[in-house]
Amino acid sequence: MSLTPIYLLVFVVCTISYSSEQEIITEENFACVFNSINATIRKNRFDGLKKSGWKASNKDEAAVFLAHVFHETDGLKAAREYCAPGCGSNYAGSWCSINGKPNKLYYGRGWFQLSWPCNYNAAGKALGVDLLSDPDLVEKQQDLGVKTAIWFYKTNKMDIPAKQGDFAATTRIINGKLECNGGSGAANQKKRVTNYKRIRICFGLGEPKKNPMC
Repeated sequence: MSLTPIYLLVFVVCTISYSSEQEIITEENFACVFNSINATIRKNRFDGLKKSGWKASNKDEAAVFLAHVFHETDGLKAAREYCAPGCGSNYAGSWCSINGKPNKLYYGRGWFQLSWPCNYNAAGKALGVDLLSDPDLVEKQQDLGVKTAIWFYKTNKMDIPAKQGDFAATTRIINGKLECNGGSGAANQKKRVTNYKRIRICFGLGEPKKNPMC
């Protein structure tokens, strides 16, 4: 008795499942999310996402993660802070044993606006790139812009509530001191949530099941 049909069936099922995972963030819904940049820039950003190797586990996670990216980068217009390089001196301090390199500036860059020498050093070590010596790589290399955001996202365990569609919990992690509980950045939280609700629609999701305000 031949076992080939069974093996073929298993292969087909696995292939379909893998393809489905691949397509959670497509070029089409990526364009829906980042609807305020031109097609060329958007294609470069999307290619960076693909090259990074990261894939959302479900639509809720995709919407949560990309909503934060949208907010932090002004819809992916800003690969670095608008105030740069003039604001570089604002990020010269250190809360760890690492200090910045001479003539290097550690203002926000990438999809989560990585900033401060301690974070550049830690992200670089995790990714196998010396970002402390060359922080500009986060801006110049599209995949590194994504990977540094994913590093922060996973290191701070944002992915756990994101997969459950708990946007408020992820906001508490990324900027809770300023935006949550009526903080000085409460207006920014409202913008963040507005973008999140719009982005959910790009993934065919309805209103958030959990309160997105923190």
